[in-house]
Amino acid sequence: MTEDCFFSSGLLLVDKPTGVTSHTVVARARKKLLQEFPQWDPRRSGKKKKGGPRPPRYKVGHAGTLDPLATGLLLILVGKGSRLSPFLMGLNKSYRATIRFGVATDSLDSDGTETVRAAIPESPLTIHNQLPLFRGNILQVPPAVSALKFQGQPLYKLVREGKPLPELKARPVNISRLEVLQTRWEQAEMDLLVECSSGTYVRSLARDLAQASGTEGHLVGLRRLTIGPFSLEKSLEGIMEMRGREIASSMISLNEALSHAPFIEVTEDEAASLRQGGQPKREWLNRLQGQSTAVGSAGEIFRMVTHDYELVAVGNFDPSTSIPRIAAVIPAEQEATD
Repeated sequence: MTEDCFFSSGLLLVDKPTGVTSHTVVARARKKLLQEFPQWDPRRSGKKKKGGPRPPRYKVGHAGTLDPLATGLLLILVGKGSRLSPFLMGLNKSYRATIRFGVATDSLDSDGTETVRAAIPESPLTIHNQLPLFRGNILQVPPAVSALKFQGQPLYKLVREGKPLPELKARPVNISRLEVLQTRWEQAEMDLLVECSSGTYVRSLARDLAQASGTEGHLVGLRRLTIGPFSLEKSLEGIMEMRGREIASSMISLNEALSHAPFIEVTEDEAASLRQGGQPKREWLNRLQGQSTAVGSAGEIFRMVTHDYELVAVGNFDPSTSIPRIAAVIPAEQEATD
């Protein structure tokens, strides 16, 4: 009988259900994994030294949230995968968005409270004609109900507590593609395909598009389809009901998580040096294989991998100097067998 191997670190592509927060999905994944593999948690493994600091928790996080209303692709980083968050957060994204015209809400989506009503245009062509205004590089004011922080507090908490909000300033974003997928004008609804840079708020787009068309509007549905090279088609459904073993078997390796970045194969000695604080040498760049296929603000990164494609470290470099530097080091992987 063969043994199944499960690694304690990786990336999960998850289809987030509606009605729950991204934090809830992450917490459920962590709980299920540790129920199945308690040895992965340093706080349960008895490694604490007498009189020493308490070991860190077993980390499970995400690379960009989705609102409770929204569904679709959520990247969950497991174990040492949390170290890859900076290289995944800035990737471009795409969505299917449903906007209802004629009504505005305080949160800019259907979870909020109605604030104003307005007449809708007689024809959806009025909306179509405004779409070019929102393609390309634009300035966008983020929603007041958001995770953006002011003096260390998320804006949504300030709204919830009735505290005054700072002036929300417009920020540059890029919408590379904006197309109508379907129109149900008897319901004053329109489905849009939105391909955009990280940091774009589709709720703000719904508000701005409606107001540019002479009406009001809010988001009633949002489904994230892609994040960089990752697609919803390959995501995990039903994670809230899954066992930890099923979740662990669906993890993508840390190397695959950055497969959109070029790589350098390093020797055992080079790998050991990197893990002990060494820096990559400039001549290593002569061994660089592949080109970056990611689109976004993750920067010029490259992987350093062993001959069997275990991720050792992530590097970056300044194109003007071509000097590579360490951006993240990945300790050797821990695995469990069945």
